[in-house]
Amino acid sequence: MAQLEQGLLEADFPDVQRSADSASMQGQRMYLRLTKGRLYLAVAAAVAGALTVGLTSTWQKQTLTSLSLCFFLLAFASELILLSTHPEDTWYHGRAVAESVKTLAWKFSVCADPFSRAVLPSEAERLFHQQLSDVVAESPIFVDYSSVGTQQVSPKMKDLRTADRATRIKAYCNARVEDQRAWYSKGAHRNERSAFRWRVGLVSLEVLGATSALLGLLNVTSFDMGSALAAGVAAGGAWIEVKQFDNLANAYALTATELALVHAAASQVTDEESWSKYVISAEQAISREHTMWLARRVRTRMPRRAT
Repeated sequence: MAQLEQGLLEADFPDVQRSADSASMQGQRMYLRLTKGRLYLAVAAAVAGALTVGLTSTWQKQTLTSLSLCFFLLAFASELILLSTHPEDTWYHGRAVAESVKTLAWKFSVCADPFSRAVLPSEAERLFHQQLSDVVAESPIFVDYSSVGTQQVSPKMKDLRTADRATRIKAYCNARVEDQRAWYSKGAHRNERSAFRWRVGLVSLEVLGATSALLGLLNVTSFDMGSALAAGVAAGGAWIEVKQFDNLANAYALTATELALVHAAASQVTDEESWSKYVISAEQAISREHTMWLARRVRTRMPRRAT
């Protein structure tokens, strides 16, 4: 019984969910690495170009110009890979499938509509598989959702479904509601800190750029890094747009607060009907943020030219 009260662990979810999660993470890593590399290369090209100013040696100028060309070509190659493979689509829509399936798995396991306790086990499993198929069919991308395996109803899901209501309530509130509340709370603080650090970094680059321009106007030095610093500011701004630190910090804080209220409402559950309504309400709160996250990601695409 104590094991059931721990709720569903990652290994207990349907294999289609874990396959979608794996595909999403791979797409995320590829997209962020290529995007970060492209921005680094663009800045490096600008720095190499800026260093040629004031040089009298021909070979030094040619070397730096050649480096700048190589950096631009590598950035162009990264851009081509992004345009041809669209890893961000796998990231976004794979995550949507993974979270939708996780919601279905929890509803099935704790007997929430449409998988209520009154539904026969065989009918509940049939309906569960049907809804899994619908989620996969509605995905706008093609991903191998069987890469992890083909088991969709794990033994833990079946065991939790047959447990008494008190056990299901404890398992769901701890492993689902509280787990998500803690995740969103940590995510809000993490994104808030990241947004602050990046803003400070951009302000520092802007101050350095203004200082460089002023020194040039006063003829204190002929060394001008203004263009390179401007490229750094543009790249930093593009990265902030990709990561959406501020938006995520606010959205995650709101979701964490909402889930804290949802967790407290569990004490009002008195029967299977009110329990089902509670789970549906909790899942709506969780899925609302996932839906908004996907909408923000699809709507806000990385500017293709940061230089």
